[in-house]
Amino acid sequence: MNLLISKIQHKNFEIGEFVEEKKRSFEESITLIEQFPWEQERGKIVINLTNPSITFQGKNNDYLKLALYYNGKFVLHYFDKEQKLFTKSFCAIRDSYKYIQTFFELPNFDYGDFRKENTIFQSNLKHFVSQDFCYEITPKVIKRYLLSTSAINFGLGVFYILLFTAKTNFHINVVGIIILLFLIVLMGGGLNLILFFNYYMYAKNKILIMSKGNDKFYFGDKSNPSKYNKTEIIRFVTSQVRNNKNPVSGFAVVTIELKNGTDIKIPNILVDEQALANKLEGLPNAIRNRFPLITS
Repeated sequence: MNLLISKIQHKNFEIGEFVEEKKRSFEESITLIEQFPWEQERGKIVINLTNPSITFQGKNNDYLKLALYYNGKFVLHYFDKEQKLFTKSFCAIRDSYKYIQTFFELPNFDYGDFRKENTIFQSNLKHFVSQDFCYEITPKVIKRYLLSTSAINFGLGVFYILLFTAKTNFHINVVGIIILLFLIVLMGGGLNLILFFNYYMYAKNKILIMSKGNDKFYFGDKSNPSKYNKTEIIRFVTSQVRNNKNPVSGFAVVTIELKNGTDIKIPNILVDEQALANKLEGLPNAIRNRFPLITS
């Protein structure tokens, strides 16, 4: 009996979010398909590679995804090991079963009557591979965060230093040092460093585990994060300088206010504030235009 990993994606899930992921036979997979609430999830969807669907992972690093499609139809997306995408639509879901069976039973899937999609410059693998949605501080995260929030400002800081020291009549004096420090702090990355270390010291030993489709989430110490539920949330507030010309406009803190009086503060060094807002979609929210320092 051939067993393949299959997994479910519901309407409100984000990219890479799946549930009930396990190995199943073809017969078990057909049962899974027939028990899925296809028509209940069809309303108001935007057709995409992340949609209400069931995905099968093949033996050759390839994927077959059965999903909802336009005009009441269904579609099979075949994503091969070379990351090329092929599709075939069906009026009736049962018409897809013979292709799914082929995917289970043959060593190589026959997609001869599928249509090849033009996916140049697209990264479609993320729609088929499961993500863990764990967010924590790593050297890679730090590097990416500093580059995205502060690279230009650090460059300006170096420029100011070189500009002052390159003058032939430059003399070290109190006024010159004050001017240089003033420029570096305000425009040359000084404020960025203050916020970066503020966020880093707060979040360095913390972890956030949260996805859009799951009401349960975890936040706190890596060794023992606290468990929460989105139904406990009153609202979430994003604190950020709302001026793109401000050197710290890339820094933000999201405060999640819970019914029991607890406030959970999540700086965007852990997860981008827009991505977090997407995970909390539908909940009341507000934006505060202020310097986003974590004070407690």
